[in-house]
Amino acid sequence: MGAQFTSFTLFPPPREGFQPPNVTEPGFGGRFTYNLTKRIAIDSELNFFPNKNIFEFLGEGRALQGQFGVKLGKRLRKVGIFAKARPGFLSIGDVFFYQPGASLDTGFGFTIPNARIARRTHLTADLGAVLEFYPTRRTIVRFDAGDTMVWYGKSFEPINFDPAHLTTAPGILKHNFQLSAGVGFHIHEPKSNPTVAVSTGNRAAKPRRYEVGIHFTSISFDPPRPITSDLVFFGPEHVDTEPAFGGRFTYNVNRSFALEAEGNFYPRHQGLSGGGGHLLQSQFGLKAGHHWRRFGLFGKFRPGMLTFTQVTRLVGIHSGLFGTIPIQIGDFRVGWKPYLSVDVGGVIEHYMTDHLMTRIDVGDTIVHYSEYAIPGPFVVSLPILRRPPETHHNFQFTAGVGWRF
Repeated sequence: MGAQFTSFTLFPPPREGFQPPNVTEPGFGGRFTYNLTKRIAIDSELNFFPNKNIFEFLGEGRALQGQFGVKLGKRLRKVGIFAKARPGFLSIGDVFFYQPGASLDTGFGFTIPNARIARRTHLTADLGAVLEFYPTRRTIVRFDAGDTMVWYGKSFEPINFDPAHLTTAPGILKHNFQLSAGVGFHIHEPKSNPTVAVSTGNRAAKPRRYEVGIHFTSISFDPPRPITSDLVFFGPEHVDTEPAFGGRFTYNVNRSFALEAEGNFYPRHQGLSGGGGHLLQSQFGLKAGHHWRRFGLFGKFRPGMLTFTQVTRLVGIHSGLFGTIPIQIGDFRVGWKPYLSVDVGGVIEHYMTDHLMTRIDVGDTIVHYSEYAIPGPFVVSLPILRRPPETHHNFQFTAGVGWRF
């Protein structure tokens, strides 16, 4: 049995002729596996997604995911490689949908015919790969990656946006990427099983000076206010969660203090106001806390930067003429732009052997967005639109493994 963090990138089905954008949501959950043999196992997991408005156009409530199926592969002494096929479900709360004979009270003095808000559950199938590491006889580090297919059954849609007259829309199957990382424990292991690593016993893990690690991370952006060439909108954008992977290097000054550096790469193309292209994150700073025999608990304070690779930047202003009217013209370039950031949070470490460790980070990545400018809609009266500097707080979660030496 084990606990895990998961990232679900969902491609929702079209609705009323509109194709909603894909969205990534973080979640956490648990897993239970029954090993029939060294090659075949019955595998199940249950994940909870805590954000409301979970998958944007699918619903405004929280979501629950369950998968139950089989895991097949090869278990070596230290490593296991498997394929998985697991049917299941995705249940989303507070979903608006059309249903013949229903009536939805809006609370504003009118109702919407053939409409309701309720929890909806969709069938799923999880196909993918599993990589496991066995640092000791009892412990497991596990990574899952795969395609979580969601079947959206037939639905009803209004004709010409008239909810009183509905038409039937056929069901649709959508493919979605899901990545999970977690740790687990053998709660019962046959004595005759030679494939699991020999336990290190009760020896305390030796303190090590250096650590290197790899990890998976996700950051839930609270983006700056958007600005466009024809409208300045002062309301916030929706929170967008972006997955990434990266690496870490730590220098342990002593058992209580460490200096560390981390770098992350976000592979998806960004579309935040003031930030586009790919995103690179780097943090450098201090980790302070305490090492116990098998666990460590720390706080962290790490300044750094978030760098976007395609940002429109105002590099200069020169004068010109619009007919006979003198005007100012902005000189714009598209290129890399870094924003200052500070990563403040907590760290939990588990030392499974003298060298191998797992690590979970939870924190607030504070980003300071400097002034942002784009060409204005009116050459004479408003040649340049500007947004003043803003500072935003963003939740970030990281899980990974490391090697101490």
